Amino acid sequence: MFLIAQDEEGDGGGMSDLQVRDEVMTIFLAGHETVANALTWTFYFLSQNQDVERKLHEEPDFVLGNRLPTFEDLEQLNYTRMLLTESMRIYPPVWSTARRAINDYMVLNYDVPARSAIFFCQYIIHRDPRFYPDTLDFKPGRWTPKQENSLRQYSYFPIGGGPRRCIGEQFAWMEGILVIATIASKWKFRLVPGHKVDIKPMITLRPKHGMNMIIVKR
Repeated sequence: MFLIAQDEEGDGGGMSDLQVRDEVMTIFLAGHETVANALTWTFYFLSQNQDVERKLHEEPDFVLGNRLPTFEDLEQLNYTRMLLTESMRIYPPVWSTARRAINDYMVLNYDVPARSAIFFCQYIIHRDPRFYPDTLDFKPGRWTPKQENSLRQYSYFPIGGGPRRCIGEQFAWMEGILVIATIASKWKFRLVPGHKVDIKPMITLRPKHGMNMIIVKR
């Protein structure tokens, strides 16, 4: 599709080899690696919080029975969404975002000159105790609709915010929730004893040493 795409609103030309390469890399980074990292951290948290894991298992057992989840099941997989939300709060796949100021801008008492690069760090903001009590505790229950609606704007933005919010956000939520429900209906994960868990903050927030897990059939 990229190779045959044409700029219908411009000169009618196609993409250069460099542009095609860049578009493909963006798809892998934004549409694959981010969700993969979110799922990795989520199953790590589940392996360390078995009460949460048991509650998660109850949901697909009740909603799905023995079948695979579909798009129509999303509205009923509320707890699955809550734990994915909490996982991306503590370990946001995109841990920092940058914007460039088009014009001179004032933020509180700070002058931001035009063309300045401004960085927003989700990793820090998501762990701010002003917004999240017991900030390092994995608590999916903090994401009830009432509590979520009471949050200050931009105190949670793992997939970006504002007019340049990620275009694939709804797909990412759908993919993450359905994958978790699919796996959790049949399997549970246990961290390999002694495996060291640390972060590797590159473009995405990866586990520095991988995530060695033992897969156990329920």
